Amino acid sequence: MLSDGEYRRANRYHGDRVSLISFKYDLPLGQTMAFEAVYPESQQLDLSQKQQIRNAPGSIFVWMFVDGELAGETYGIPLESSIAGLTDLSDNEKKSGIHCYSNTILPAFQGRGLGRILKAHWLGLVVAKGYEAVYGYARPGASQRLNASFGAVFLHAFPDWCGAGEEYQMYRLALIQDTDVLR
Repeated sequence: MLSDGEYRRANRYHGDRVSLISFKYDLPLGQTMAFEAVYPESQQLDLSQKQQIRNAPGSIFVWMFVDGELAGETYGIPLESSIAGLTDLSDNEKKSGIHCYSNTILPAFQGRGLGRILKAHWLGLVVAKGYEAVYGYARPGASQRLNASFGAVFLHAFPDWCGAGEEYQMYRLALIQDTDVLR
């Protein structure tokens, strides 16, 4: 449940109108390819690459809709199935961690606090599956601020990440598993 401040922030561009936010966990990937255009060409996935990630055992995908319109997507795969950049972790870290591949809000919906809502929802799914940490790569600006707001620690810088001309940061976000701590 959102606090009053988060709710108002998510809706501040709509005046008194309240947006309906909903989530789906299974969409035809062809309907989600608009998210790739948010990224530099060197980072865009084609449909078969995205399908390969989705087919990874244990993948967690979620799409956000605002007033019925597709607005955001987040997905990740267990570290055991992840990319080469995360293979230097210990076996225990690989078994207990998940790689957040993407947390993306379409440009028409950016600046409303929706990325935070989407990431929080996805993190809840991740915790429910028993993962202890999230690893990922965050681009400068809003993505790094978002992950830091959840407690992410930045581990390594990657200048000119995937030829994008930006310095991405690899992060680790430790997750709380003990529900008694949350009371």
